[in-house]
Parts: sequence; structure tokens; C-alpha cells
Amino acid sequence: MDRLRRILDLTVGGLCCGLLLVLVVVLAWQVVSRYALNAPSSVTEEVLRYGVIWMSMLGAAYAVGQGSHLSIDMLRGWLSRRWQLRLEGLIVLAFTLFAAVVLIWGGMRGVEIAARQTSAVLRLPMSWVYLSLPVSGGVMLLYAGLNAADLMRGRSHHVPAEDMAELPGE
Repeated sequence: MDRLRRILDLTVGGLCCGLLLVLVVVLAWQVVSRYALNAPSSVTEEVLRYGVIWMSMLGAAYAVGQGSHLSIDMLRGWLSRRWQLRLEGLIVLAFTLFAAVVLIWGGMRGVEIAARQTSAVLRLPMSWVYLSLPVSGGVMLLYAGLNAADLMRGRSHHVPAEDMAELPGE
């Protein structure tokens, strides 16, 4: 499990870093072409728009895997350690349902609908843009499964390790 998590982390993190690098280069070219050459590139805006969509979706999936997704920690601080783990399990279940229903099922419907459309400038099939939804949903499902397995083994991203050791006696 730990090896799979490392491979997934390196793959998704590497994709996000590579995509960010491409977006920075494209943005720099857009600025140079617009202000220095006085001939704005029409391609860069679409590349940036679709690149940001893909990076956001992959970054959200990566955040789920790292346990650094948006959360409200106030409730967690009021709970006992045992209930903190139960809350963690509920969060994993919520991400599983969201990824399966909204991102994968709904995303595939969006891909089907957009299959007949192309982007204005690049003439790319819009289904490639919408494909970011089910891809990120699949990655979130993988991470949710790994997080659930960690919880079953008594490991958590949010409950400190020293608190985890005290759980059985509670």
C-alpha cells in the first residue's frame, strides 16, 4: 500500500509540476507576445484556460491523497481521539461518494455531451477538457481507498501519531 501511494504521489505530483511549468512558459509567452511584440497570441489563452482546469482537478485529487484538502478543524478539536478517527472515516466516505457520483459518473456524462464540440481556437475536442473530471475522480477514489486502508491500520493524516498510540486504552 505504501509503495502504491508513493507511486501515485510521484505520478500525480509530477504531472501537476510539469503542467505548472508548461503554464508558466505559456503565460510568459503570452505576456511577451502581447506587450513586447504587440501581436497577442490567440492560442495561449485557451491553453492556459484548459491547463488550469486540468491542474486544478489533479491538484484537488492530490490534496485528498495528502490529507490537505479543505476542512474545518474546529469540530475535530472538540472530539475524543476515537471520534476523530470516525470523523476521518466519514470524510473518506464523503470523498468516495463525491468522486464516484459527481466526478466520475457526472464527468463521463459531460465528456459524452462535449464529444461533439471543439474549442474555438485550438480545435481540440472539448471532451478532452471534460475528461479532467473522471480522471481526477478516479485518482480521488484511489487515494480514498488508500486513506481508508490507513485508517483500518490505525494511521491517519489528521490525528497525530502520538495520539493514535493512545487510542486502544480510551
